[in-house]
Amino acid sequence: MQKLAPHTKKIVRGVGCVLLIGVTIAANVAVAKFGKTLNSWVSTDYVDVSTTDYNARMAQDEKLAEEEEAEGAVLLQNKDNVLPFSKDVDKVNVFGWSSTQWVASGSGSGQVAGKTTGLLDALVDYGISYNEELTDMYKRYSSARPRSGNGSLNSFADDFCQLVEPSIQNRAWYTKSMLDNAKSYSDAAIVVISRVAGESIDCPGTQSKVSNTGYVTKDTNRSYLELSTQELDLLTYVGENYDKVVVLVNSTNAMELGPIESIPGVDACLLVGCTGSVGTKAIPKLLWGDVNPSGRTSDTYAYDLSTAASYPNSGTWGIGTYTNSKGSYPADGTLNGNVGTISAYDGVSYYDYQEGIYVGYRWYETADEEGFWDSVDNDYGKGYDGVVQYPFGYGLSYTNFSWEVVDSSIEDGDTISEDSQISVTVRVTNTGQNAGKDVVELYYTAPYYTGGIQKSSVELAAFAKTKLLVPGESQDVTLTFSARDMASYDCYDANKDGFKGYELDAGTYTISLRHDAHTPDATEGSTISVELPRTAELTTDATTGATVENRFTGDAAEDGVSIDGSNAGYPLTWLDRASFTATYPKKTANRSMTTAVIEKNLYHAEDAGAAIKSTDAAAKYGASGTKALGSDGSLTELGYALGLDYNNPQWESLLNQMSQAEQEDLVLHGYSNTADITSIGKPQTKEVDGPSQVGSFNQLKYGTGFSNGTVLAQTWNTELAGRIGEALGAEASYIGVDGIYAPSANLHRSAFGGRNYEYLSEDPLLTGKMAAAEVKAIKNTGTYCFVKHLICNDQDTMRDGLYEWMTEQTLRELYLEPFRILVEEGGATGMMSSYNRIGAVWAGGSKALLSDVLRGEWGFKGAVITDYADHHTYMNADQMLRAGGDLYMDGIMRDGTFVYETTSATFQQDLRRAAKDVLYVWLNARAQNLQYNETAEKTFVRPIKHAGIPIISIAVGALDAAILTGAVAGGWRKWKRKHEGQEFVSKTPSE
Repeated sequence: MQKLAPHTKKIVRGVGCVLLIGVTIAANVAVAKFGKTLNSWVSTDYVDVSTTDYNARMAQDEKLAEEEEAEGAVLLQNKDNVLPFSKDVDKVNVFGWSSTQWVASGSGSGQVAGKTTGLLDALVDYGISYNEELTDMYKRYSSARPRSGNGSLNSFADDFCQLVEPSIQNRAWYTKSMLDNAKSYSDAAIVVISRVAGESIDCPGTQSKVSNTGYVTKDTNRSYLELSTQELDLLTYVGENYDKVVVLVNSTNAMELGPIESIPGVDACLLVGCTGSVGTKAIPKLLWGDVNPSGRTSDTYAYDLSTAASYPNSGTWGIGTYTNSKGSYPADGTLNGNVGTISAYDGVSYYDYQEGIYVGYRWYETADEEGFWDSVDNDYGKGYDGVVQYPFGYGLSYTNFSWEVVDSSIEDGDTISEDSQISVTVRVTNTGQNAGKDVVELYYTAPYYTGGIQKSSVELAAFAKTKLLVPGESQDVTLTFSARDMASYDCYDANKDGFKGYELDAGTYTISLRHDAHTPDATEGSTISVELPRTAELTTDATTGATVENRFTGDAAEDGVSIDGSNAGYPLTWLDRASFTATYPKKTANRSMTTAVIEKNLYHAEDAGAAIKSTDAAAKYGASGTKALGSDGSLTELGYALGLDYNNPQWESLLNQMSQAEQEDLVLHGYSNTADITSIGKPQTKEVDGPSQVGSFNQLKYGTGFSNGTVLAQTWNTELAGRIGEALGAEASYIGVDGIYAPSANLHRSAFGGRNYEYLSEDPLLTGKMAAAEVKAIKNTGTYCFVKHLICNDQDTMRDGLYEWMTEQTLRELYLEPFRILVEEGGATGMMSSYNRIGAVWAGGSKALLSDVLRGEWGFKGAVITDYADHHTYMNADQMLRAGGDLYMDGIMRDGTFVYETTSATFQQDLRRAAKDVLYVWLNARAQNLQYNETAEKTFVRPIKHAGIPIISIAVGALDAAILTGAVAGGWRKWKRKHEGQEFVSKTPSE
């Protein structure tokens, strides 16, 4: 090998030194800028939990995850009782390419990370053999789901949501011998139908289908959520050739499933959702009868999803673009990084929630009541029966139950008041041959007057799930709700009584036990009508006593622009029960941004200046003191006291000890961690996603992956939700996590929502009750939650800066209601605001939302964190703080800053409040765990987390030291060589 010339060596060494110095400088800048985020991600903190205890916890929670799937799977169809399979069925053919690419979760921050058990492995674990010749063919056809490695956050919807399915008619893949062998192998067939969506996209209104060679064809006549022609042909073939045919729907979203009931030979259908890490292990147990399905739908399944009133204004086909939006955010050169190719936004987008309160079953049932479906006559049925396949709350069982009303606080014809508590006790008896669980659903019908307040013909009031009942066994379940729960929000004084707010119209209220939203029970006493003699105007919140009034409507709207567009030049039409035909929603032509809307497009210095109050006193900073909240992972007595009492006077002296810089550091940098504050003994905390798995997104450590939120809702079991919450909270503590971004409490406004898999239901009560049970249990373990997303993150298409227009009635009755339940019943202390706007104002910067409703009306005590702030000019820390927000998720770069004035007393007081809120979330969870253990039968002693070694900082420090040492050594050698042979004499100064 040729040696380098001396001068070349010098150049190489010089370049190497320059590069090394450059890397070192960059490393030091990185540590200074986002070292805390990196250290949090590396997670060198250590937890006092043994390997034995850790493994036992995970094994226990995997069993719980299996139980969740078992209770959340919904038996939709079971012709001739083909299920459960008999035990002599020990071999099956599994059809459908997705059987080899099982959907364990959706994509994005709510996904499930790590190894997951697919259907085929679950069958083998259960002792069932499957036709490997068939399966191997699917694997050869395509080995991965399209763009699964990229994820939805880095993909266009049409690319991510591609269907893969070889044609059953293609003999190059389905050879004659293969098909013949399959029929000989078993007369039982399972067909897997899967769909997957995720964050930053919504399901497409067309179908993109990709072949094994990568060639993409598009079917513009079918949406992504319809069965493809290949799937229909497959189902038809299997139905014709197999004796027992079961379809498994493994989907993130509700689908159109009509052909499953109409194709001859398709016997049964089980809705299994996304099964997380190990939920698939429950599926064979369900199919072979070890477990009896007891799930109920948490959404309405329509034969045609376009019959939903929200359909015209959802998805990519329903979004509007302002005609004069160039120059306004985000059409101001802002890059859209949430798609496959980073490019600038070409417009400013909006959705009109024209359907109003008529979402899900509220639409389908009310439209039926008003005769809207009377002209329907198709292959599925007439009227409502030809529109809705599976109503909200629907589900079959392998056994039968009878209901008997054994007690009721009301009788037919009784008079009630707004303060009446209504309870009905139902005796549920298993009258069949198999053990099983039943769900009892209680609904109400409020009086509707033409032209008055908009009302659904039926709404869920309460629900209960029984224990496992053996044949002949009974259980009494009591369902309770308040008359106030039947109130409607009259934001326009539609009933002309001079009042705007929650009201109970005088008239007849009907309470009915139902097996689903459409099917009343026929038992005596199962339907009761009572009278409210006078209209009740509910001026205050029943829990807090705070005044409830319009905050978002008209010129009095706190944020300046009415969310219905009425004072912004937008004369929108809302769906009106008085004439559904005349007011049925339609996608309106793109319109222009009015001056009022443009003025609110971004937050400016003058907005911050206008927020200054002359009455505010300057905050105190840096006072001497030794008050500390924690020590080596444990709370001090002070920390415990403050965690239990937000209004404890000792808060003031503690906050006085902090400097303004410390408070800003705490508030401005909230991505995955909050800063350690040595002056008050606060450690660095760690927060991670997600709703179905602790550490699900971009983390090195993660916990058990549970089934998705929709499956949880389909259990209709708040006790189970609580146990899953306890598991999530406990696992968080075991892997060094303090808080989680969960659960997700937005609604399924449309079946096409990309994040529907994270969300629970179309119904606010079911969502709120299930999520509240989960949050309460999580907090009992000492882990806190930031509930997502406040508010109306119901679609992900162009979510960044998206304008959403609706009535205040719609906002309050549907989208805010789950969050109110979470605060007032679940004790939620953390919220995450959303990317979108409500009306003209970013949700995370809405004073009406964060201060007036959340804190003022509901009495929320805690912190509101923003979602990930991709673009700081829009998701603005200054606006967040002044609106009542607390924690800025500035991102991995930790570059959040306040760009407007920071010297006024108003800013200082807002900053002080935010710092307190962030501290309280952490303290309250820890204190609640300690308090819970004092009385709980089953305690949870949270293991102590000790601060680890900041290895990133140490590594960079070691690099610095190595370079410095090398530089000194090199200098010494150079100096020594230069002075070799010289004699040195030590001299002392002369006297």
